This record gives sequence, structure tokens and C-alpha cells, in this order.
Amino acid sequence: MEEERRPATTRRRLLAGSAAGLAVGGAGGLWAGSRTADDAGTTPDASADGRGVPVAATGNRQAGVDRPATPPRQLSFVVLGEPAGTRLDRAAVAALLAGLGEEIRALTAAGTPDPRMPDGPGNLTVQVGIGAAWADLAAPGLGDRVRLPAFRGSDALPDHLRDGDLVLAVAADDPALPDHVVDLLLAGLTGPEGLRVRWVQRAFRSPGEGAVVRNPLGFRDGIVQPADAAAMDEGVWLADGPAAGGTIGVVRRFALAAAAFGALDADARAAVIGRRADGTPLSGGDPDGEVDLTAKTPHGEYLVPADSHARAAHPSFTGSPLMARRSYAIRIDGDGTAPQPGLLFWSFQNDVRIFARTQQRMDRVDRLMDFATPTAELGYLVLPGFTADRALGAGLFGS
Repeated sequence: MEEERRPATTRRRLLAGSAAGLAVGGAGGLWAGSRTADDAGTTPDASADGRGVPVAATGNRQAGVDRPATPPRQLSFVVLGEPAGTRLDRAAVAALLAGLGEEIRALTAAGTPDPRMPDGPGNLTVQVGIGAAWADLAAPGLGDRVRLPAFRGSDALPDHLRDGDLVLAVAADDPALPDHVVDLLLAGLTGPEGLRVRWVQRAFRSPGEGAVVRNPLGFRDGIVQPADAAAMDEGVWLADGPAAGGTIGVVRRFALAAAAFGALDADARAAVIGRRADGTPLSGGDPDGEVDLTAKTPHGEYLVPADSHARAAHPSFTGSPLMARRSYAIRIDGDGTAPQPGLLFWSFQNDVRIFARTQQRMDRVDRLMDFATPTAELGYLVLPGFTADRALGAGLFGS
């Protein structure tokens, strides 16, 4: 019975800690008093209930980038920021992140599940990142490595939809689990003197293997990915410095003009994408294969059109290594209006310029961008991994 009462007590303590941490910037900070738990483990057997196999939260790298190999189907993406006129110091951010890591270890523990997770964690992952201001607090100039330049449509977005201090990406196959975990985490982060939620997006993916998924426009997405660990090292993971073991995340949320896209005939839709709906490149080949950018018709026209997405986004034009990309579908709902489909695009790379060069080229030549309007975006530092003995954020904030 005592164990069953601990989570509520912990939540009250976390709320008290959040008020003190932001009010005075003290070392106690947010998440002070968070309880500990054994590291999350993995099991060799797939779950019989369809909630997925537990994923270790700890290690040299955080979960939620390359593990699990098939991204969970449900995602809650949360961006938080400090209240206007308030800035935490390094000690306060260090305490916040360390406590948050302890909380994640507790919630993802597989052997003896946390009482707040009565059915266990499933394949829950909780990825933590920091925005440019906190990155600069960790190491002057580090924020420049995550700040996004302006893209087509960015100037229409208010500042709070292009900036943030703390990122939580909570994912699981269980549809109810991300919301439940977000509620638990926000209880310790927000409050009268706590962080403020900038924006939140609930998103989902269709079943499948690996990163490939059918997007809301009806086409398979995420086909071209880093092929192996060497490719991940080349283009995704940060190799040195205090952020080694982390990566740079980019998220962009779009409203999609699906009705206008759907009004095109099948050939015209394929020409916009550069692939058919089953994934087959217009240049021919396997549905999961690369497009042949040199293939032409007998009349000398490119089989993959010059303004197609597959050509515009191809890394050969920017000289870039491959990003790890994830796409989640969203629905834009409102009382009295018809729901509108949207997309949460999510990528990981070790240089924000890799993404920026690709997106700027797409803004110039990619016809798909005519059907996508950005509604929020953020570049952020995915923190390196953590363990029971090395706190989340320790290498950056010296705790």
C-alpha cells in the first residue's frame, strides 16, 4: 500500500520543486525529489497484447531516434518554454534534466513497472531535447547548431511556434499511453511558476516495418534512410564535444491541402511525388528502391520530373549525408469545421544545415510544397544518453 501512495506524493513534490526552480533558479530546480527506479530493460518476446516490447531508456544514446527500429505508432510531441522574463541558470537546468531522466527511468522500467504504469510501459520511449537558448547556456555557440533559418511560410508563424526550451517526444503503440505519460511529466514541469507549454501535437502512424509509412496524401514516405550504423554515424549522431551521443532534431508541422492534391489524377499525383502510390519510382525499379535521376523518356524528358519531391529532396543536389526521417499523420480538428489532414515531419541529423539546405531547395523547386503549409517548426538538440550513474544532460551542464 505504501508503494501505491508514492506516485501522488512524488507529483506534489515535483510541483513544489518546479515553483522553486523557476522562481529563484536554484539548484533544486524542477523534478527535485523525483524517485528512482531500475533501468528499463528489454524482453526477447513480442508482447501478446500488441503494446510492443519494452525499450531501454538508458545508454550512450537516448531511445526514440534509432530504437525501436520501427517507430511507435502514437506520438505526443510537446514543446515547452520558460515564462516571459524568466531565465533558468545552469544549475537549475541541470537539476531539471537530471530529475526528468530519473522520472523517465521509472516510467519505462520493464522488470518492476512503476505503479503509475499498471500495464507496464509497452514500447514507450520518451525523448528529451533542448532548444537553442538552453543549448547556448550549456556551451556558448551551441545554439547556433540547432537554430533553423526561415523557410517558405515561416514568416507567418508567431515566435512561440518557432522556439522552445524543452522538448518531450513521447511515443508508444498503445494509443492511451503517450497522453498518460505526458500528463505525468507535465505535472512536474508546469504550474504557477513552471514552464509554459508552447505547442503540443498528437500524431499517429499506420502499422508497418521500419521507418516507411503511408502519409496522409496516400503515398509511402520515409523510403530512403541511413542504411546502417556507419551511415548513422556519418549523418545523424554528434561524434564529439559535450553533446556527443546526441543528435539535432528538426520538427515541422504542416496542414495539407489534401482535397486539392486528391483532385489531381493518379499520374499527376505521382508526378508531384516522383513515385507511384505503391512506392515504385517513376524511373522504374523496386518500391523501396532509389530513384534514378538520370532516367529519361525517348524524347529526352526526365522520368522523375524536375519539380517532383523525390528529385527536389534528393541529397545528391545538396551534397548531404542522409537524415533519419520520421513522418506522422495528424488531424486538424475544430468545432463547426471539417477536419483537415496534416503531417508532422521529424528528422535527425548531426548538422542543422543538412536539413536547411534540403528544405531551402524544396522551397524553390518542390511542387509538393504547394500542398503543404507550415504551422509550427523547431530545431533542437536531442540530449546524449544517460544511465543510473550519469544524469540526463550531465555532459552538457556539468551535474
